[in-house]
Amino acid sequence: MALAKKGQLGSAEQFLRQALLLLPAEASFTDRLARLILTQNRPTDALAAIDESDLTNANHTPELLLLRAQILLKLKRWSEAILAFNAAIQAIPENGSAELGLAVALGESGHANAAADAARRAIAKRADSSGARYVLGRALLASGQFDEAESEFRKALCRSPDDHGTRTALAKLLWMQTGNSERAINELNAGLRASPGAVELRTAKAKLLAAAGDVEKAMAELELGLKHAPNDAHLRVATAQIAIHTHPIRAFAHAKRAIEVAPRQPDALAIYGDALFAIGRIGEAASFAMRMLERDPDDNHATALLDSAWRALNDPRRHALCDHTRLVKASLLDTPPGWSSLSDYLQDLARSLHQSHRLNGHPIEQTLREGTQIDHTLACARDPVVHAFEQAIDGPIRRYMEALGDGADPFRRRNTGRYALKGLWSVRLRPHGHHLNHFHGLGWLSSACYIELPQSLGRKNGEGWLKFGEPAFGDRVDLGAEYFVKPQEGLLVLFPSSMWHGTVPFTGEPSDRRLTMAFDVVPA
Repeated sequence: MALAKKGQLGSAEQFLRQALLLLPAEASFTDRLARLILTQNRPTDALAAIDESDLTNANHTPELLLLRAQILLKLKRWSEAILAFNAAIQAIPENGSAELGLAVALGESGHANAAADAARRAIAKRADSSGARYVLGRALLASGQFDEAESEFRKALCRSPDDHGTRTALAKLLWMQTGNSERAINELNAGLRASPGAVELRTAKAKLLAAAGDVEKAMAELELGLKHAPNDAHLRVATAQIAIHTHPIRAFAHAKRAIEVAPRQPDALAIYGDALFAIGRIGEAASFAMRMLERDPDDNHATALLDSAWRALNDPRRHALCDHTRLVKASLLDTPPGWSSLSDYLQDLARSLHQSHRLNGHPIEQTLREGTQIDHTLACARDPVVHAFEQAIDGPIRRYMEALGDGADPFRRRNTGRYALKGLWSVRLRPHGHHLNHFHGLGWLSSACYIELPQSLGRKNGEGWLKFGEPAFGDRVDLGAEYFVKPQEGLLVLFPSSMWHGTVPFTGEPSDRRLTMAFDVVPA
């Protein structure tokens, strides 16, 4: 349109809306209007323009059906996007872009195998690109087909060697496959030689070094990145996050700079509050956390920080915020239908989970050390043993919520009596394995469930136990763990997601393994 080409977007939009008043069933006007609105980064309004148009599904053009699906994908409305892409594929079965969009939506919904099938169809329908290979690689990785995922990531890089997202995904996979950082770092270095200022690659390399235990090299890597991009908030945040455990003053300087250049960036605000605490400015950290909670009462990071600050300050308000004896509850799983005893179910579940744990390194973004983690999706689980876990945990979760009751505190006020799972994963730790102290940022209720424990675990008191209350940083304040739970096979421990928790390392024979399941819950 002439008005749009001249940059008069508002006038062009008004013209199209008036045209639709005269010809409400003209699909081409709706298409142009939606695309014009999208150029202004208003996907919600673009979707409304399509859905409010005087069109039936029968006279939506194939192009409009595909555009609608793509908008839903952009809005991260995965289930609706899946339906919309299927409608577009029915209208234009030869279109590879529609299949690729379906693959992305399926993958984000946890349907890894279906996502891989859709990505392969997209490639077969002439949508073979680096992006398609990356989507296929991610789906294969999520479904446990690790060698095939590596192959697809490499095919993507052959087409687009400067695709930092694919190179990062490949490096992370190489680390988890081997537990050896060398191959993964070599992959990242190949990208950094071509693009020394690539923030994503630099950050991934630093996190990988830190996960492998070399914090000093990780810090040096980030400092080198800051020479290329001194005002990059993401680099500043990553540097502060790694430095806070060993160099809190340096961490604070980076966090302060991060909020100066990005005053509304959530992770910058979070690490700034943590750094205040780490350098001993406890009162300021408490005040900062309270301001963050005024903005978002469900901010688990701010709640965890405030709990630690109030504990350090001996503030009596802390007991209403975090009462381990009242809010940490342990009970046995229910025996799901189909098994005569909980012991029989745990044995079957352990066998199934061991088959999934075929990697050697932990995810670099996670808190486990000396072990592996596998994500699961119950809705898509093909193994009936894993799928039955949902029934085994349903009763304990509902009993927990019922006993919790209502209240005005940050945790109980969200209790609706209904819930939805927000992530499910299994962890297998080797001897000396443990979880660093952490909290869960996206959940309301979190968990630890013990599936199989080595016999050596009970030989020394405290080894492998779940601990609460100890923050991950802040050596200037002596805040050790204040509550412990002893593991027991079949035991499910439920607690607020904002609580600091970790595990005590355990020793044992090289073949010993500590196998657990965990999940987050959100109100429904």
